[in-house]
Amino acid sequence: MMNYLKPLLTILFISLFSINSYSFEYKKSSNLSLNENSKVIGTTVPATFMLFSFEPDIIAGWNTPLYKHEKKYIPKKYHNLDVLGGWYGGGNKPNKEVLLSKKLDAAFAIGGKQLMIKEMEKYMKSINIPLVTLYTTSIEEDVKAYNILGELFNNKKRSQEINMYILKSINNTKAVTDKIKKKKKIYLALGENGLRTRCVDSVTIAGGEYVHKCSKMDETLSFEQIFSYDIDFILIGKRAAYEYMMKDKKWQQVEAIKKGNFLLVPEEPFSWVEKKTIMEYFVIQYLAAKLYPELSTIDLHSQLIEHINLFLHYPLTYKEADRLINYK
Repeated sequence: MMNYLKPLLTILFISLFSINSYSFEYKKSSNLSLNENSKVIGTTVPATFMLFSFEPDIIAGWNTPLYKHEKKYIPKKYHNLDVLGGWYGGGNKPNKEVLLSKKLDAAFAIGGKQLMIKEMEKYMKSINIPLVTLYTTSIEEDVKAYNILGELFNNKKRSQEINMYILKSINNTKAVTDKIKKKKKIYLALGENGLRTRCVDSVTIAGGEYVHKCSKMDETLSFEQIFSYDIDFILIGKRAAYEYMMKDKKWQQVEAIKKGNFLLVPEEPFSWVEKKTIMEYFVIQYLAAKLYPELSTIDLHSQLIEHINLFLHYPLTYKEADRLINYK
C-alpha cells in the first residue's frame, strides 16, 4: 500500500473501529455467544453473502440455490451447501423444520429499513434462534457492520483486513472524484428494455449525477422522459436491456447512445449496479475509472483480483478480471 494512504487509514480506523462510534442501529440477544465454529444464516441473500465474505465456514447454507454465474466465483466446497430459504420477495420465508435441523447459533438480518424485522424476530423467536439485526444503508455503515462481525465472532483481524480494503477503495475513488470539474449526468438503464431505473449510491459516490431523481426504489420511465433529459452517459446494468437497446430504433436516437457514451456493467457474480451487494466496494472504483478515465490511475485489474479473493475467497485470474472489466 502506498505510504500516503497510511495516515488517512489510521485516522479512519480510529473513528470507525470504535464500538462507541456506531451511529446505525444494531441489536442482538444479550446472551449471544459466537465464535469461528458457530453456524449462522442471513435472513436475506445479501446478508448471507456478507457473512460468507467475513468467514465462509460460518454459514450453514444458502437462502437460494447458487446460480451458475455465482458458482464461477465461489470455491467448489461451498457450491452444494443446503438451501435454507429466507425473506427474498414473493412472500418467501425459511422453513422452520429445515432451520431447526441445522442447529443454528444465530440468524442475521442485515440491510436497510425495508427489512421485515418484526416478522423476522417473531419467526426466529418461535424456534429459539437468536436474531442479530444490523441496519446498513451505506458503505460507511458496512465498515461498522464488519467491525461488529469481528467483535461477535472474536476475529477483529478479519474485520480490519476487510475494512482496510474498503477504506482504500473509498480513497482511490475519492482521488478521482476530487479532480472532477463537472459531473457527468448519468442514466442507469435496467429491466428488459432499459426503461426501468434506480438510483444506487455507487454511481453518486463515483462522481456521477443522476438525470432522473428517483422517488422510490424502482421506477419505469417513458421514452418522452428519456428524451427530455440531457444524458451524458448511460450505465446499462442488465444484459437483456443492453441487447434490446442496441437494436431498438428509439434508443438508437438517444444522443448518449449515438455518441457511444454507454457501458454494459457486469452482472457476475451478481449485478454490480442494480442493488447493494458486497461488489459495491470495488464497483465505486470501477465506475469512477470508467466515467472519468482521464482522471483515474486506478489499477482495476489488481483491485478486482484483490476484491474477489478477499470477499468471495476465490483466486481470480488476470484473464478473468480482464473479461469483467472489459465486459461485453
